Amino acid sequence: MGKRTYSAALSLFMALMIVGCGNEKPSFSLLPDQDVFYQDLNSKTTASKIDILWVVDNSGSMETSQTNVANNFQSFIENFQTKDMDFQIAVTTTEAYKSFYGHGSSWSRFRDGTDSTSHTGEFVLTPLTSMLTDTFMINIQQGINGNGNERAFQSFREALNNPNNSGFVRSDGFLSIVIVSDEDDFSRDSQAWSENYNVSDIHPVQDYVDYLDQLTNSTEDVKKYSVSAMAIFDEDCRDELNLEWTGRKIGIRYGELVDATGGVKGSLCGDFASELDVVSENILSLATQFYLSRIPIVESIVVKLDGQIIPNTATNPGPLTGGWEYVSETNSVVFKGDYIPQAGAQIQVDFDPVSYGG
Repeated sequence: MGKRTYSAALSLFMALMIVGCGNEKPSFSLLPDQDVFYQDLNSKTTASKIDILWVVDNSGSMETSQTNVANNFQSFIENFQTKDMDFQIAVTTTEAYKSFYGHGSSWSRFRDGTDSTSHTGEFVLTPLTSMLTDTFMINIQQGINGNGNERAFQSFREALNNPNNSGFVRSDGFLSIVIVSDEDDFSRDSQAWSENYNVSDIHPVQDYVDYLDQLTNSTEDVKKYSVSAMAIFDEDCRDELNLEWTGRKIGIRYGELVDATGGVKGSLCGDFASELDVVSENILSLATQFYLSRIPIVESIVVKLDGQIIPNTATNPGPLTGGWEYVSETNSVVFKGDYIPQAGAQIQVDFDPVSYGG
């Protein structure tokens, strides 16, 4: 089977022991189970291929936030580099939705800079991109002359559907969307501007969950994507930023999509290096999670990374941070902090199953 999730060492059997004779009932002994995973660039189940789409608001109030993301990009990307992940990074804007209304496919093609600054010629960045940080800094700073009709959701859909960007979403990878905006999403059927949450044709957030499910071939239990947002999520942050430029909004719909997809809500008022580090760790944690073949007795779980037992995050004595956590909703093990596995790492999960076949 090669290096697939259930490769090499998936043992499952039940021992039946009949005690005594006559009318006595048989007793059953359920033996421990084991799942072995390989975090490998060619794995079809565990994603060390990570596709990251940045959706940046390029309206008039976003210059400072774009600059902050650019200047702190190293805090984001170093986590992927140290784990040897096979990443792809692209940029679009919150006005890419214009392609849907007949304004041309160039609006939703991935961006490599702007006419007012410069063009890098690199639409998709990878570990092989020379001067990666410098190239990203040009690509992400999309200026402030964009449309104030921000539609991040509709825009990432148009960008991901654009034939010019085909091949970006890999079937054996994990898709991460990172929105950077100081407004909220108002994607709707009409192209007319509206910031009314109650307008009849506004798109439900669930529409975009359904879209991403279909695009990534995800299921209710196994999500192969996440959406995070660097935005405004409280009144204090909004008031602080409004001192510089009025009209900012709390990202209510951003928060709903982030929560629905397991992403991170980062603050435009926070320390960008720290915020971006949290976003990247969340992406890695979700992308490298391992789904178990059966439901375990949680207390019996033992996780090994390349043959070495690693701690649960709740009982980690240090000095390394993080560990593993069990997520009952998805019957999976996720990794945190220093214990997020490298590409090529072997993960072994031993556990006692709750029941036979369960």
